[in-house]
Amino acid sequence: MPLSEWRKKSTTVPSNPHTAVMVVGHGTTSLEGISQFEQIVDQLRKCLEVPVGHGFIELAEPDIATGFSRLLASNDISEVVVLPLLLLAAGHAKNDVPSSISAARKRYPRVSFSYAKDLSVTPTLLEIVEDRTLTPFEVVPQATLPPFQAGFTLLVGRGSTDPDANSDLYKIARLLTERGELGLVEPAFISLAKPSVAEALDRLRLLGARNVTVSPYFLFTGSLLERIYVQSRSWARQNPDITLRLAKEMGPDQRIVDLLIQRVGETDSPVPVMNCDMCIYRAEIPGHEHKVGQPHSFTDLHQH
Repeated sequence: MPLSEWRKKSTTVPSNPHTAVMVVGHGTTSLEGISQFEQIVDQLRKCLEVPVGHGFIELAEPDIATGFSRLLASNDISEVVVLPLLLLAAGHAKNDVPSSISAARKRYPRVSFSYAKDLSVTPTLLEIVEDRTLTPFEVVPQATLPPFQAGFTLLVGRGSTDPDANSDLYKIARLLTERGELGLVEPAFISLAKPSVAEALDRLRLLGARNVTVSPYFLFTGSLLERIYVQSRSWARQNPDITLRLAKEMGPDQRIVDLLIQRVGETDSPVPVMNCDMCIYRAEIPGHEHKVGQPHSFTDLHQH
């Protein structure tokens, strides 16, 4: 059965016993974060009705190689779709996962491997972020939760050394602003990139904000998410005249499962769908000019 037919059109998707899906997550030391990831995998398994395995890039078990080993323990599987449960295409999606696929190809020469696109910038994720932002779980420094007002939203991403991925967060913030539900949406990063949470909140204050919702652009909970909340609360204590709301991560959501199924279907297309048009190996980005034209794992992936 062509993978393009796997798009979720009902609660029951016909199974192909010779095809399997390998879901790859970033990984976290948070047990709750791992549980959230596994809930998504379980939902996906029920919808696809094919073997679905999983592995983590770092910080959690099993790693990707172990995940492949467990998934391919059966000789009946001849094709594996590697599905990155990652929001944006940064170094992990462009190098770490493709390197793992290349290693798996050598280890399992009888198996065909396809690499699906990251979740990327989609209306589905924008809707989920809006839902979480409109229902904050905490307000500081106030003790009670006032009604949401569409004033200003701070969208906080993980942050990366990859300018392409960082620029996507700016695009998402702009798209959310255009949708009109969250007021002016400004981006910030919790690590590896600027502006920081405090710097972005200072900017919003200068813009006249008196009502800000801090919304993490994260799939699952973990240490970086907690860092966002700690820094936000610290800033709020120093600026008690500003009402600061804290929103939750996206978390397990059937809409994410539906999007993952769509990504599986897209791998049947003859045109590569992985986002690499603006990566540092193909575009002259300040500070990374010397990397243009250099081989990297994603290039190697498409030579097969």
